[in-house]
Amino acid sequence: MRLTKLELQGFKSFADETEMLFEPGVTAIVGPNGCGKSNVSDAVRWVLGEQRARLLRGAKMEEVIFQGSSARRAVNLAEVSLHFENEDGALGIPFREVVITRRLSRSGESEYFLNNSPCRLRDIHDMVRGTGLGADSGVVIESKMVDALLSDRPDERRELFEEAAGVGLYRDRKRSAERRLEETTTDLSRIDDLITEVQSQVRSLARQRKRAERHSELMARRYRLDVALAARDMDAWKGELDRLTDRVSDLRAKVPAEEAQLAAAEAGRETALSGRANAEASRAEHSRLVNELRESTQQLRSEIAVATERQRNALSRRERAEEERREGDVAAGRVSTELERAAKEHEQLEAQLQEADSALTARTREEETFRASLIEARSAVEQREYALRDLREQLHRVTLDTESGERERGEVTARRATLEAELTHLFDTAEAARKELAEAEDAAAVAAARSAETAAAAEAARSALQQARQRDVSARAELLRSEELHTGLEAKLNALESLERERVGLAPAAARLLKERAMFDEGAILGPLSDYLTTDTAAASLVERFLGPTVNAILVRDRAAAESIRAWHTSAAPGPLLLLPLDALSSSNENGEADDLAALVSADSASRHWVRALLGKVTAVEGGNAFVDARGAIWLPGSNTGPGPLHRRAEISEIRQSAANSLVAKQAAIVDAEKERAAVAATERASAAADESAALALRSSSEVADRSAAAARTHQRTSKEAAEAKALIERLVERESAASARLTSLSEKSAELEQRIYDEEILVHSGRESLAAAETRHDEAREQRTAAQVKHAQVQAQLQVAGDRRRHLTEEFSSAKVRVESLQSELFTLSEADSQLSQQLTNWQTDLGARQRTLEAAEQRLAEAELAVKQVDENLIATEHSLTEMRRQSVALSEELHAAELRLTELSGRKTAIRERLEAEWKKPLEELLQSAEAIDVDDDALRADAEAARGELDALGPVNPLAIEEHEEETKRLDFLTTQRADLIAGRASLQQAIREIDATARDLFLAAFVKVRENFRNIFMTLFGGGECDLRLENPDSPLEGDIEIHASPRGKRTQRIHLLSSGERALVALSLLFGIFLTKPSPFCLLDEVDAPLDDQNIGHFVRMLNRFKDKTQFIVITHNPRTTTEAADAVYGVTMQEPGVSSLVSVRMRGPAVDGANPTSRPEELIAGATA
Repeated sequence: MRLTKLELQGFKSFADETEMLFEPGVTAIVGPNGCGKSNVSDAVRWVLGEQRARLLRGAKMEEVIFQGSSARRAVNLAEVSLHFENEDGALGIPFREVVITRRLSRSGESEYFLNNSPCRLRDIHDMVRGTGLGADSGVVIESKMVDALLSDRPDERRELFEEAAGVGLYRDRKRSAERRLEETTTDLSRIDDLITEVQSQVRSLARQRKRAERHSELMARRYRLDVALAARDMDAWKGELDRLTDRVSDLRAKVPAEEAQLAAAEAGRETALSGRANAEASRAEHSRLVNELRESTQQLRSEIAVATERQRNALSRRERAEEERREGDVAAGRVSTELERAAKEHEQLEAQLQEADSALTARTREEETFRASLIEARSAVEQREYALRDLREQLHRVTLDTESGERERGEVTARRATLEAELTHLFDTAEAARKELAEAEDAAAVAAARSAETAAAAEAARSALQQARQRDVSARAELLRSEELHTGLEAKLNALESLERERVGLAPAAARLLKERAMFDEGAILGPLSDYLTTDTAAASLVERFLGPTVNAILVRDRAAAESIRAWHTSAAPGPLLLLPLDALSSSNENGEADDLAALVSADSASRHWVRALLGKVTAVEGGNAFVDARGAIWLPGSNTGPGPLHRRAEISEIRQSAANSLVAKQAAIVDAEKERAAVAATERASAAADESAALALRSSSEVADRSAAAARTHQRTSKEAAEAKALIERLVERESAASARLTSLSEKSAELEQRIYDEEILVHSGRESLAAAETRHDEAREQRTAAQVKHAQVQAQLQVAGDRRRHLTEEFSSAKVRVESLQSELFTLSEADSQLSQQLTNWQTDLGARQRTLEAAEQRLAEAELAVKQVDENLIATEHSLTEMRRQSVALSEELHAAELRLTELSGRKTAIRERLEAEWKKPLEELLQSAEAIDVDDDALRADAEAARGELDALGPVNPLAIEEHEEETKRLDFLTTQRADLIAGRASLQQAIREIDATARDLFLAAFVKVRENFRNIFMTLFGGGECDLRLENPDSPLEGDIEIHASPRGKRTQRIHLLSSGERALVALSLLFGIFLTKPSPFCLLDEVDAPLDDQNIGHFVRMLNRFKDKTQFIVITHNPRTTTEAADAVYGVTMQEPGVSSLVSVRMRGPAVDGANPTSRPEELIAGATA
């Protein structure tokens, strides 16, 4: 498989469709900084599936699309294709040529193609798997990888090794498993919270269930009492209802008669009110007339006063108008005189303006004539100056070409001398290399045999080390299991002992008695019965199920102590309490020898009699679900209430024994683990010694082989360089002759240009003098035109002022005449108004006397009407007194009827309320309820008190949950389900933990295997690059290779330095390149792209780098992005130049070093010239 072509379009700076052809060997890509060379490596990484924009030197993936330049718009699509020759079928698909394409649009849509057919990224990964290709493989080696290896950050260095080992997949799996483990732990915590919550709900619902059952009992009692009370109330109200019905009928007959008499009296009253209304209306009419007359009289008096004032004002205004008319006549005469003078002045100014216009026109024509002459003279001078400037620029270019030719001829001469000296040196070096090659071949055979022997010994040592490490891992795992078991037993033991100390599960009364035992005689209270019993857990469960609460019984010294405790119990009331006096039983009460349950218990002497009395001849049936005593009596204990204190003490004893056993096992595991660790250390030392011997032999063999290869390469290189130097000397002689001829031609051209410049300068001087005279004449004409223009403007301004004054005076004269006429009209109007006001005042005085007489007659008639109204009011008051008495009697009868009806309604309402309440509450008709009423032999008060008590208990009970029983059952089932789920989660967590351990083990093995290969490759390539010396890779922590640092040790030939930080920058870069190539060869790919990795190398180290490329280029294609001409000269089979002839857009200039030229370039061009051309 081989890379044949790279196609780019719209990718970063490659805006146009660009194509790069690759042949076997080394292809170099050169060009100045910023021209887009590294975009080629980004394109290769991107098309192979890179998804991290950071590694493509961007913030987001859309930035790989061409963003536009100063002369081009941005594009919307980026596309890159890689063409592979697949004749060996390495890619696993039946095509001789395979094309991988990736396309990205600015909308974010990414597409992949195989041979122009759409596919998935996963299909491409599956196809290239095992070939060394891929976005995360070592296909692209960049300069920042060198920095990563040389940095002090171990994670960057480790990342390169992990990519070579393929550990990334396992790290992803481990992160996924750890994430799932975290989720499982979270779920387990959540389900624990749920179980706690559901347990609380189950306990709450159990309490609610008891309250619901109590509520049902109280409701039944209340029903019986409510129905009995309702029956008694119905019987008591029957007689009163009959009496009220008769009285209501009698009152309903009397009330209408009283209401008829009252109505007649009301009618008489209405008649009297009507008469009073008529009298009141007459009085009101007379009052209205009097008021109207008074108002009209007062209004007439006001109008007379206003007219008198108006007459006085009109007289005053007539006097002022007469005075203003006389003043207006005087002003009109004055304005007429000034208007005549203004007309004469305006005529004079118009004559002056015509003269100024004529003068200005003449001066303007004269200025235009001189301006045309000036423009013609200036244009002639500018043309001469342009010609002179062009000649001077030609002379300057000829001078520069002459200096450049002389400099080039000097450089060619110096370069030829240098090459002649180098040619002599190369002949001597080739002869010395031939002799060294013969010596190295003899030593190579001896070193190869020694290397084979030490390699076999090292392999055997590594096998033994692997077996020892496996035994060490097994011993550590056994130690971990022992520690976990012992820790779990200790935790459980501490928890049970804490419960035992706090006497959790002991009956409340017994616990309180033990707290207050100091109140009694010393020794009166011995303790709970369970403290004096010893047995195993199985027997403890049977004994506790049989004894039940009796297991919490308190042993006391004698009956006297029991009596004192009984007195305390009566006053304290702590709850149920069982006392077992020791003197209550004697040996005669022991029922012979103990068997069955009693035989399962070891009892203290203080409790032995009671144990035999309680458990003697008791047999467990069906695993403890029933018990039978010697008399045949059967005890069914019911549901299991959980382990009690006896079971807890038995469990504590068993756990203590298990903890002791686990401690012994743990100590034994520690001893075994220490032995295995010591064995591993010894085996590692032996393996390290064998590896060191093998390494020394290999280094010796490699040094000999390197010396032989170096001698052969030196001989071949020097011969090649000598031929190239000889050919180059011949070309330099030709260039030197061409440069001399060109300098002679330039000298002649320079003399001719100098003479032409002298002639042109004389013509320019003459033109400038003519131009100065024309400018002087033009300036004088412009000044005369400006003076005429100023004179014209002055006359025009004076004429404007005179016209404005004339118009103003005309307007003022017209206004004065209009004012005089207006005043004359106003005087006539005022005279007529004065006559009319005098006549009107006389008429109003006569009308005022008549109105005064009419007002006096109307006031007399108003007094008579008011007297009539007073007499009607007195008669109406007497009628009102009589009517009030009749109303009182009618109201009394109505109120009595109303009270009877209210009582009747009240009783009926009570009956209805009782009916509605009982029927609504008990959901039965009242008649059916009364029929079911029970006879209760108590008085009414007692019955009501019982009913109130039942209602009070219900109120005190509060609201109950009627569905508590069903909800309690449902929550119990839910609790069982959650408990099952918790067990499943615990099992899942253990499975995930095991999976993580297995992933760690697999990743560790892969990493160690890859590490061994990289170390071996590193040593071989180090010898190639440095021609000797020592190097090695070491794990900081071999026991944890996936976490510790990777140390690089290197000592070039002739140096003892081990730390790479003490080497020069070039040596450190060469060490890093050795390691990068070692990593690359661990998972080799068909081609390798090197992006400016040779930048920090000097000429000597560049030679080592070129030798390495020449060594591996037969097996791998190399694409080298470089600035170094020597790399391209000595190693490159083809060269591509990248340039930016158009700003912001990269383009290619290509040269093939061996074979025909590409893209029309000169096949003999050297890389230095290509780089210079690309830069230009």
